[in-house]
Amino acid sequence: MRGASTLVELSIAVAIVGILSAIGWGVLQDRISSHRMIGASKMLYNDIVTLRTLAVDSNRETRLLLVEGDAELDPSDAQHGAWRLQLGDRSSGSTEWDTLPADLDGVINESEGIRSLEIDGENETAGISLAMWGDIEDDSIVFTPRGWVGNPAGDFDGGYITLAIVNKRALAQGLDQRGTLRVARSGFVRLEFGERSELPEGSVGSGATSR
Repeated sequence: MRGASTLVELSIAVAIVGILSAIGWGVLQDRISSHRMIGASKMLYNDIVTLRTLAVDSNRETRLLLVEGDAELDPSDAQHGAWRLQLGDRSSGSTEWDTLPADLDGVINESEGIRSLEIDGENETAGISLAMWGDIEDDSIVFTPRGWVGNPAGDFDGGYITLAIVNKRALAQGLDQRGTLRVARSGFVRLEFGERSELPEGSVGSGATSR
């Protein structure tokens, strides 16, 4: 009789361990997705700051060319999002754009200026998407040699051009977890994390002195 009780107790213990393991795995996956979202958001943030600095240092226009966005943000769909870092051929009114690094030595090498969150992309990030942006001229954010954003006034909704990196795993759980980047006319860029996310509220910002 004791042997039967032992088997039952063992079965219960195994079941509890299995349940706890499943819960633990789910929590781990959520944390991984959060960190991926943070990483992709910071990458985009750093790219914008890099382009602004390059425009000032090179005395030529630079731009963030938005290539691919996630229009539906369907949690069951794969991640989407791609952009390029480019240097113009003039200080104003550039007609040609060179994806970084600039091919000044005649050697074509564009890998450093290409970003892609897509499957098999240069920066593949499972479950993380760049949301579709608003109506922005030429799907680009252009920086002038003064460090200002050269986009027309109509591109600034509420005073900013806004981009968002979204955690689609969180969306599947009914959570709106994203990194929101707001780029002001002055070139100042601010990164914020949504209040409804599992992340603590907070933001970082950068604005080099214009000249």
